[in-house]
Amino acid sequence: MRKNKIKKLDVICIGGATRDIMFYSGEGELVTTSNLTKQKLLAFEYGAKITADDLYFNFGGGAANTAVSFTMVGLKVGIVCRLGNDENGRAVLKNLKDKSIETALIKIDQTKKTGFSMILTINNPAKEHILFTYRGSNDDLSFRDIKLANYSTDWFYVSSLPALGWEKIIKNLTAYKKKIAWNPGSQQLASIDRVKKFLPKIEVLFLNRDEALEFKKLKNIKSLLKYLHGLGPRVVVITDGAAGAYTYDGQKYYFLKARSSKNVDTVGVGDAFNSAFTSALIYGKSIKDALRWGINNSASVVAQIGAQNGLLSKRQITR
Repeated sequence: MRKNKIKKLDVICIGGATRDIMFYSGEGELVTTSNLTKQKLLAFEYGAKITADDLYFNFGGGAANTAVSFTMVGLKVGIVCRLGNDENGRAVLKNLKDKSIETALIKIDQTKKTGFSMILTINNPAKEHILFTYRGSNDDLSFRDIKLANYSTDWFYVSSLPALGWEKIIKNLTAYKKKIAWNPGSQQLASIDRVKKFLPKIEVLFLNRDEALEFKKLKNIKSLLKYLHGLGPRVVVITDGAAGAYTYDGQKYYFLKARSSKNVDTVGVGDAFNSAFTSALIYGKSIKDALRWGINNSASVVAQIGAQNGLLSKRQITR
């Protein structure tokens, strides 16, 4: 019997994929609070009829966004996710295939619809947004879906996972003894103690500042980085929006200020940064270079509408 040929991939992305609808409105207001984990709120007048200034259809989801980003810089990429057997699922699948991403690992869910997000962006200079999401088929992703017998890779990139069964997914991935870049989703960060036990197996941990503060309320960013690194990951990265990004590898602290660019849409900026940072490491670049790649990619994405628009090629990102 003829054996299946092993397909070599540079990175496999595990997580969610969605169809996105985005609309812009100038009627919302940003409210600043003293709550460290909810420093800003987006508010609208109660009972008001809100007018949308613009409307766009795009694609999203942590696994899909990062898969597209990885392939843009020339890496061979696979994706593990679940899509519904519906029009949105077929559109998401076509988009991934058009980007030359290995889609054979995608599972089609016959009972749930494809994940869907409605993203409201406030029309002010910061272009801050709030995202309403229906996880749909993404919530059925299971460790049983990760069947990699016909694939080899050195890296996994893991984004938001389902509330139920995510620990088995991470445990399954760590058994492969590959490098794992992890950006835990809200479903995981709801159980910080359960996240902590996997951190010694993680190569790169990505968190934004609010997420990092869920682990420990430390205002000093270096102390926060050191605390998180002490939990086990080899490299810790904390992104802080327009301020920039901070990194610690156990020996040296790194910081790179965000590039000033015209903010059009902040959706997917974290995915753009994280995937570019990881791409640089896959290519054997230094952490300093990885920060540059992340900052450049996120600055380009924030100037475009949609999480996958504006992603840079390797030639563009290294300029």
